[in-house]
Amino acid sequence: MKFMTIIVTLVASSPFITAAPTEKSTAVKARGCPNNYDFCGECNGTSCKVAGINYKCSIGSCTSQSGAGDGAICGTTGTLAQGPYECPGGR
Repeated sequence: MKFMTIIVTLVASSPFITAAPTEKSTAVKARGCPNNYDFCGECNGTSCKVAGINYKCSIGSCTSQSGAGDGAICGTTGTLAQGPYECPGGR
C-alpha cells in the first residue's frame, strides 16, 4: 500500500519537474583578427601560438625585450602552416 502511495506521489509531481529554459543564443561568435590577419594568435615565449601550435616569427619578435611579450597579438595574412607570421615586437 505504501508503495502505491509513493508511485502516485511521484507521478503527480512529475509535471513540476521540467527542464530549465536556456539562453536564446548559445552559438559561439567568431572574433575577427586585427591587422587584416587571416589567422591570429598570441605570442608564447619567442613564437606565435595559433590554434595550439607554435609558429616561428618571420617578421618582428614576440619577446618582452622587443616590446611584445606573452599574450601580444600576432598572426599571418598567408596560409596557416606556411605563414609568414608577423609578431608585434621589434618593428
